[in-house]
Amino acid sequence: MDFLYHARITGPLCLLVIVLASMPAFGQTTDFSGDWAERSHEDNWGRRGGPCPSPQCGGPALGDYLGFALTDAGRMRADTADVADWELPEFQCRPHPVPYVWRAAGGVRIDKEIDPVTRELVAYHVNWVRSLDRTIYMDGRPHPPEYAAHTWEGFSTGRWDGNTLVVTTTHLKESYLRRNGVKSTDQVKVTEYLTRHGNILTVVAMIEDPVYLEEPYIFSVSYVRDLHTSLTYYPCTIVESVDITPVVPHFLPGENPNLTDWTAQFGIPIEAARGYRKALYPEYQLEINNSPSGPDTN
Repeated sequence: MDFLYHARITGPLCLLVIVLASMPAFGQTTDFSGDWAERSHEDNWGRRGGPCPSPQCGGPALGDYLGFALTDAGRMRADTADVADWELPEFQCRPHPVPYVWRAAGGVRIDKEIDPVTRELVAYHVNWVRSLDRTIYMDGRPHPPEYAAHTWEGFSTGRWDGNTLVVTTTHLKESYLRRNGVKSTDQVKVTEYLTRHGNILTVVAMIEDPVYLEEPYIFSVSYVRDLHTSLTYYPCTIVESVDITPVVPHFLPGENPNLTDWTAQFGIPIEAARGYRKALYPEYQLEINNSPSGPDTN
C-alpha cells in the first residue's frame, strides 16, 4: 500500500517538474527598467580624457590601441583615421553605435514592452542621450539573414541565464569601438551580459570582429539606479565648425605623424600600444623587460 501511495504522489509531481522545466522563463525576477546614471570608474581617461588642458584632453590619444588585438587590417584602418571627422556636418547627428554607446557620456533609460494580453515580456527598449531606440527582443524570434539592413543599433535578441540578461547583437553598421579611430566592420557580433545587484547595473560586453580583431575585445561599465533624473533632449543640429573642410579628414597609410606622440610621455613601449595580440597577456611584460635595449618608449 505504501508503495502504491508514493507512486500515485511522486508520479504526477515528477511530471509537473518536467513540464515546468520545459516552459519558457517568463517570470524572471530581474527588472532592468528605469533610469540609470553612468559611473565612469573604468578607463575614464580613455573614454573622456582628463581635465583640459591635459595630455589626453578629449579622449584617447591617436595610436592608443591598448587592450585591443587588432589584425593588420584593423591597425591600418585605425592608423589612417583622423578624429577631425567628428566635426563634419553630416556627423553631427550621427548616433553613438552599439556597443560604444554603453561607455559614451550620459545615462541610459530601459523600458519594458509587455504584451497587453499575455503580460509576457516582449522586448526591452534601451535609449541613451545620443542614440536611436534600441530594441532587444525577448520573444524568441531569430536574427534576420545576413543581407538584411545593417543599422546603428543592429538587431538584438535577449535570453536569460539565471538572473543575467544575455544580449546578442548582429547587423551593425561599420563604426567605432574607440573614438580615436579603432573601428569595427559590419560583420561584428556583440554579446552583452547585464547583471543587477540592487541599484547597481553592470554591463559586460564582448565584441567579435573577424576582419579587424584577432581576439574579442571585452569591456565593462557600471550604472546606478537614479530615481530623480530622466534622459534629456539631444539638440541635434547640423553645424559647421571654424575648421571644417570640404573633404573627409584622413591620413594615407604610413603618413599619420601623431601615432606615437603620447607613448614617451607615459613611458609606454610603442609596440605595446599598437594593438598586437601578444601585448594582452602577462608574458609580454617579461618579453619587454628582458629586451637587451629595455622597453622601447621612443
